[in-house]
Amino acid sequence: MVIATFVPLVLGTWAWFVLILAVLVQGARELARGFSRLTREPVQPLSIVLAASIVLIAVQLSDSGALTLVAVISTALLPIAWHARTTDHRDGLQRGVLASFSALYLGSSLATAILLRSLDGPVDAAWLQSLAALTGTGRSTLGLAWLAWILSVTWLTDTVAYLVGRKYGQRKLAPHLSPGKTWEGAVAGFVTGLIVGMLGARVFGVPLSLPTGAAAGAAMAVLAQLGDLAESFLKRGLGLKDFGRAVPGHGGVLDRIDALLVTIPATLLLATLLLGGTR
Repeated sequence: MVIATFVPLVLGTWAWFVLILAVLVQGARELARGFSRLTREPVQPLSIVLAASIVLIAVQLSDSGALTLVAVISTALLPIAWHARTTDHRDGLQRGVLASFSALYLGSSLATAILLRSLDGPVDAAWLQSLAALTGTGRSTLGLAWLAWILSVTWLTDTVAYLVGRKYGQRKLAPHLSPGKTWEGAVAGFVTGLIVGMLGARVFGVPLSLPTGAAAGAAMAVLAQLGDLAESFLKRGLGLKDFGRAVPGHGGVLDRIDALLVTIPATLLLATLLLGGTR
């Protein structure tokens, strides 16, 4: 998974866009399958993919805020129109609203990953600048650095929280949502986010001082665990353990990106507030 993520990330914005689109397709299939447990007729994954693709394509091809806003509105309305083609209006409305939520849930968050990768500017990490130059993506090295930073923070936070919670966890964090999560694991994940956020700022050259990197990493660790719990809420409500089996031993794609759907938008906001780069 690391290789499948970092190779397109390093290759540039279009390779990254293709990966994001593939994640959208699989994520839409998993959400449609899950939400179809609530409706008489199945939710159509194609309605989610087409709607969410509108906003992905808009942010990939244009800098226009107006166009992006229109794309988001279209993403919300298209699935409802799609599922309105039924004689059972009550069931059609349920499917349309669920598909609309799915398209916005996936499309808006994945669009921020595209926007973050396209941030222009150099970084202080010479090795990353050289790597970007080799692949011809030196102009957007800043976006590469920010994504490498948040992927490292999120994945290591999740990994350490799981390992510590499994071995030493005693007190349940949210037993009604995710029985396996513990306060011990959450604290370990928080500390990991703080350390990785601080060190990652230096390794990847993002414009964060060591104290700011530590604070940002700790905040992202909290958001990562909240994103994980939010998806656990969806799964519990649908009576699912995992959204799929696309990643053997780890569930579906959604089970692997639940935290990133929260931390990547937060990182884009952080990068924008710091004026770390322009698209």
